[in-house]
Amino acid sequence: MQIPSLQTLRALEAAARLGSYTRAAAELGLTHGAISHRLRALEETLGHPLFTREGNGMRPTPEALRLLVPVREALGLLALAFPPVRAAQAILRVSLLPSFASRWLTPRLGAFRAAHPDIDVRIDARLELADIGPGGVDCAIRYGKGGWPGVRAERLAGEVLFPVCAPAYREAQGLHTPAELARAVLLRHDRQLWGPWLRAAGVALGEPTGGPLFSDTGLLLDAAIAGEGVALARARLVEGDLATGRLVRLSDIAADDSQSYWFVRSQSADSAAVEAFARWIAGAFAA
Repeated sequence: MQIPSLQTLRALEAAARLGSYTRAAAELGLTHGAISHRLRALEETLGHPLFTREGNGMRPTPEALRLLVPVREALGLLALAFPPVRAAQAILRVSLLPSFASRWLTPRLGAFRAAHPDIDVRIDARLELADIGPGGVDCAIRYGKGGWPGVRAERLAGEVLFPVCAPAYREAQGLHTPAELARAVLLRHDRQLWGPWLRAAGVALGEPTGGPLFSDTGLLLDAAIAGEGVALARARLVEGDLATGRLVRLSDIAADDSQSYWFVRSQSADSAAVEAFARWIAGAFAA
């Protein structure tokens, strides 16, 4: 099959992220008709629909979501390989957790850079909270319960949790029902307890006290991919791994997490770059 044009792939990514052909057209400097034509041609080539109408917006189909994983990675690599010729007019320093940076933001960052070539993004990935304001970062995406002193926090979205593991581990242990997790190694995170999901699934297991313990979600998921056991995963962080088959979901039961994603900025007036990133990240979460 002939590889679609770069403009078509950018149209697919923008329409899925923004949930609208109209907003995708505005971001890419095209007409609504041009976006619609490109995506319709791509659907005909692939032989299945990529979007369904939902109210006033467009919702990507499961086939589109699977396709978006490599498309976003490719766009991100191209954006790094071919930076804008024009010198960046603003530097934006963003702090976030390493796991979120690598598994969620990086595949999408090319779309932001394409829409805002005048903003030079600097990613500060760390486990501890970074200082926001003069001498620190300009903004952050944090995961928690909010209420951080001295900053303005805007909730982006909640999260759900469910167990995942490598396909080979599932077959070797015969894990087909929640109760069968009793014979599995439950990988632990020091700030993400198993209890809420176990109760939601009706599994009479206590909080695991043995087995590998991780302070970083990315390492936890890497251990699951390596076949070391079962991880309790955040849905957004395993989108790519589930789509590629490196991980499988062990139950349709999901538990709402008590923590959420937040966009955090200083209390004082922000720069145009912070405002642009705030609008973009809110749209990316909504998609």
